[in-house]
Amino acid sequence: MLAASCGSRSSDSDPDSQAHYQQEIIKSRKKMFQGEIRYTPLRGARVGQSLEVRAEVEGFRVAQSQGERAEAERRTGKLLVGTLIGVKLRCSGAGATCTALSSERQNVLTPDDRATWRWMVRPSSTGQMMVALTVTAYHRDTDNVLFEQPPYVERVSVGTTTAHTAQSAKDDMGEVLAVLGAVLGLGVAYVTIDEFRGRRSGRKGETGAKKKSPPRRTRQPSPSRVRRRNRP
Repeated sequence: MLAASCGSRSSDSDPDSQAHYQQEIIKSRKKMFQGEIRYTPLRGARVGQSLEVRAEVEGFRVAQSQGERAEAERRTGKLLVGTLIGVKLRCSGAGATCTALSSERQNVLTPDDRATWRWMVRPSSTGQMMVALTVTAYHRDTDNVLFEQPPYVERVSVGTTTAHTAQSAKDDMGEVLAVLGAVLGLGVAYVTIDEFRGRRSGRKGETGAKKKSPPRRTRQPSPSRVRRRNRP
């Protein structure tokens, strides 16, 4: 095993193998040709509503239908294709999430090839939302990058909906009622405690008064005097 490991290290550092790798990369880059990306911009973003973003990467000989030519809403850009293409969509702001509905890497090997990517974008709050679309060309089925296009960036303001406004008002009212309930509960508890203390102090006062008052003395009837008569 030691000999095998030493052999692998020597092959990795072999100038011939490095030169062969460089030649493969250069050859693959030379085989790449002009292509195009078309994607849907973000329009009318609303809180809690999902938007579909669609991107297509194709060779220069792909024939477009009349309906596709009429789509003025689509964004377009030039890039190099002719190999394995990866497209990623990243979302930020407004609590947005991006859910991929297709494979990240697809082949666009000839001028007649076309590949399609789809995502669902869903903002959860109002504010500014940004999505960035990144296109990367890989050397065969590896992670070695041949070409990477600067990100296509879209920014959009996320508006609110009637349902979201009503839910927000309901949530705010619930918080207000909760605070009022807590305050009223404390007030009732304070009054109850204060009343209990007042009653308790009153009972103590009555008991003390009973203890301090002297016992009542009963009056005894005085004996009647007998009047003596004088004898003659």
